Amino acid sequence: MRVSYYRVGLAVLLILLVATILLWSDRHSRKNQVESPQSSRQFSLALLLHSSSPVVDEAKQGVLDGLAAAGFRDGETLAITSYNPEGDLATANLMAQKIVGSGYDLSISLSTLMLQVLANANQQGHIKHVFGSVTSPVSAGVGIKSLDSLDKPAYLTGIATPQPVADIFKMAKQINPSLKVVGVVWNPAEVNSEICTRMAREISSQLGITLLEAPIEQSKDVREAAVSLVARGAQAFWAGGDLTVNNAIESLITVAQSAHIPVFSNITSHAKRGGLFDLGANYHDVGFETGRIAGEILSGADSAQIPVRNFVPRRIVVNLQTMTRLPAVWQIDDQIKSQAAEVIDIHGVSQVVASSMTTTAQAPSHHIWKLKRVMYIETPPAEDALRGFNDGFRDAGLVKDRDYQLVENSAQGDMALLPTLIDAANSDGTELLITLSTPTLQTAINKIKKIPLIFTLVSNPFIAGAGTDDNQHKPNVTGVYTLGPYAEMAALVARHFPHWHKVGTLFAPAEDNSVFSKQVFTAQMQAQGISVVALPVNSASEINDAALALASQQIDAIIQIPDNQSASGFMAIAQAAFRSRVPLLCFAEAGIKQGAALAYTLDYYQAGYDAALKTVAVMRGQSPADIPFNRPSKMHLIVNQENARLQGFSISDALLKQADRHYQ
Repeated sequence: MRVSYYRVGLAVLLILLVATILLWSDRHSRKNQVESPQSSRQFSLALLLHSSSPVVDEAKQGVLDGLAAAGFRDGETLAITSYNPEGDLATANLMAQKIVGSGYDLSISLSTLMLQVLANANQQGHIKHVFGSVTSPVSAGVGIKSLDSLDKPAYLTGIATPQPVADIFKMAKQINPSLKVVGVVWNPAEVNSEICTRMAREISSQLGITLLEAPIEQSKDVREAAVSLVARGAQAFWAGGDLTVNNAIESLITVAQSAHIPVFSNITSHAKRGGLFDLGANYHDVGFETGRIAGEILSGADSAQIPVRNFVPRRIVVNLQTMTRLPAVWQIDDQIKSQAAEVIDIHGVSQVVASSMTTTAQAPSHHIWKLKRVMYIETPPAEDALRGFNDGFRDAGLVKDRDYQLVENSAQGDMALLPTLIDAANSDGTELLITLSTPTLQTAINKIKKIPLIFTLVSNPFIAGAGTDDNQHKPNVTGVYTLGPYAEMAALVARHFPHWHKVGTLFAPAEDNSVFSKQVFTAQMQAQGISVVALPVNSASEINDAALALASQQIDAIIQIPDNQSASGFMAIAQAAFRSRVPLLCFAEAGIKQGAALAYTLDYYQAGYDAALKTVAVMRGQSPADIPFNRPSKMHLIVNQENARLQGFSISDALLKQADRHYQ
């Protein structure tokens, strides 16, 4: 009996031993299963297309490739259902309603009209929605208030691909300097087409071109409309992003060929079908980026935190065979050929070539960017901007050392050191330069000609030489400028402190932004009947004495304009205000913490965040030339009643109610 117990015990022991070994050997697969709970799950995705056409097919394939690059392949980890109403709006609405009510994990729409249809069916946010191939999502009326921001429905995100309308008209004028009349067939019911046509009107007027328009409602009307334009004297046809025309592009090209005039288009598949040249987006790359964003959301990213941004991977296609059939005034020169991604030779043979204007859309992790960030001096606003910048990168899904390497430099307030720091960017492999402050931007503009340059914490980029307005600027430069809310401050003082008639401020003559801010601030105050005493400060060591001198000028308040020098020495200004019992107001939240009683401030955190989104857009293929400048989207009124009491005045209840934040 003992022998039997012994044998049973031995058998049990052996079983336990074998089980332990098996469990140990399988530990990695079990760990992976725990760490990747979704690894075996198949997600469901609805893809809503506009119609069957080469450009739509190209974008669709890009979506599939982008999803695959993110680890989601149809039939494996993903089940994709495609919906295609073939341009019929009623059918599209029914399909959109089905998508919203069918429990898909995610939906993707391609084209402006499909964005509108699906967003309208999904107003309650039942399904997350990513869109692409859209000219202007802000103008589409789906709740997106602005690009490069999170002011949009939480369940909706995607990319905008505005057509380079101005550029293609300039190229047409370069190819044929005698061009005077261009015809366009377009459908006013398409928002994207209306936007492109407005842009065409503007650039045509600038170039001395008459734009003849033929509105249509259906694709079957394209041929008749084109014939009418020829009769009115059109020397060429332009095709923008109009889907109605795109579905009947052969009709437009046939009429053009009969009249011996060219078609130039912002859709980069038309030259292959007989057009003369195309300048537009690579829609495979547009689809790829749309699919990549969808992959991020399927992987757990919050669509509410993914801003809508521009993405225009530009592409040129030229058809030399078409050129041989046109009058001699139409000549595509070697410069344009060298920029082309694809050239169709005189025999009709297509040659795909390398192009500086072609961008392959891919996740940023496919290339580790070498970034450099240079600031003039560390100040509280600069720290806020840096914090916003870092958060912007994080929310865009970028990871340091995986997607980018970042070198950070500071001149520590030494103007002579800035040229050395900027010069290094031209020789150390820096691929993108980020600058904070006007002196840093000015130095960079003088020395950096090819490297993309993103700026923030700059009062006026125009006096720094960055451009003439938000849209007309140096092709390698874009950014966010922080011109203070001087008009708002002047109106506030006039309303809540009507007994103030003279205020003072310090300014730095060596800083162009400070001189400019002083001028704008003075003008706004004078417009409200308030005079300004402005004392110059040439170095940080002078701030204490200058502040005391200002406080003794029998002024009603000190309202300190923002610049690098006053930001670094703000405590001295506050001490002078407390000692003289003079109210102190400013334009930076950090000033409240250092002694100011009231601040009307732009959101410097938001300025950094917005600049980060512009940087990400460049890293993902967009040219800085196509990204407008802008101010931060947020502004705050902040008060500190205790500081006001110590400075000998009080803040009214009405002003307290108006304030966004209160410090004690």
